[in-house]
Amino acid sequence: MASTLLLRILTAARPGIRQGVLKMQDVVQEYFKQSGGKTIDEGERAIIENEFIEFAPSNVTTPDAFKGFLNEGEIVAPTGPSVKPKLTLGEGKINYPAMEEKLGVKLRGNETFEELLEIEKGGQGIGSMIPKEYYGYNRGKGGEYNPIPNPLRMDDIIASEKPIDKSNIKNWAQRDDYAQFIRKMRDKDFENKDIRNLVKDSGGDIAEGKRAATSLKRAAEMVADTKVKQEMLSNLDEMKLDKGPRWWKGDDQYDNIEGPMGADNRAQMTKRLNDKVYYGVMEDLDNMLGEEKSYEVLKEVGGFGNRKKYDFDPDAYVQAIKEELEFNNIKYDMTFWENYVDEIMQLTTPEVPVFADGGLV
Repeated sequence: MASTLLLRILTAARPGIRQGVLKMQDVVQEYFKQSGGKTIDEGERAIIENEFIEFAPSNVTTPDAFKGFLNEGEIVAPTGPSVKPKLTLGEGKINYPAMEEKLGVKLRGNETFEELLEIEKGGQGIGSMIPKEYYGYNRGKGGEYNPIPNPLRMDDIIASEKPIDKSNIKNWAQRDDYAQFIRKMRDKDFENKDIRNLVKDSGGDIAEGKRAATSLKRAAEMVADTKVKQEMLSNLDEMKLDKGPRWWKGDDQYDNIEGPMGADNRAQMTKRLNDKVYYGVMEDLDNMLGEEKSYEVLKEVGGFGNRKKYDFDPDAYVQAIKEELEFNNIKYDMTFWENYVDEIMQLTTPEVPVFADGGLV
């Protein structure tokens, strides 16, 4: 039988449980603190589980995730004042298929208990990102499920005439696909907040999520840390998809008609590239400093006469702007523009045939 102390602790904790701010380990920790004990028996475990199952809000996944741990684990007391109690499982006792279902994420199958605990604690499971849907029922606000009023598909028609069957998950394939996608994002060092935003913004559409993740990763690699830089990068990537090699490098057969990037010639192309860099940096500085200040900072490298000497050398122009910013003690990262110019120069530079000057193959 559970002690009166445990029941009193659960009663006091109930408001926090209802609000979703308390977890099972918080209750267990408080119980150990007040009782001086180191373990809880089977009856006490069941009471704690049932309290959370009954009163925790439907969007809180902690009760489900910890249910298996409490059933099979031994709870040990903290070893010092700053060390929180933790759950430990004997080797071979973790039910990985069950944990995949609880956490909503594909597992390797050899995760330690500490790794599983971190996944749950960090809210990394897919379950809280794409809620489950069930045949025959619509999910409403607050996680409530109601029978579909006029179901059209046979699976929904049959299911809506029965009590909700929470083992009959309708969107399992979608959740499973997204769970695998999330694992790939974590392997690429995406932060949890970025993953959650991607899932939320894509609405669970994995194709849209992949597109957004690719853009986010690309922006990180190029150091596109402002909206202006990100828009410039997005335009570049769209052109890379839409335009063929002749547009980028120029059509050798019709040199007088079109040069690289649709310009008349290479000189015009590099001049346009310098203009893109200048006006991009200027827009960022306008947002940072105001238009008058940004003009003062870049006037030495921004005038048409001053820009002209860099018409054939965009790399040198980027460095000139960078030096001007450093001279004026303006904290603005030019790494993106260095990368941007470097990528375009590679795209627009014709390849020289290996045997252009003759010789034997």
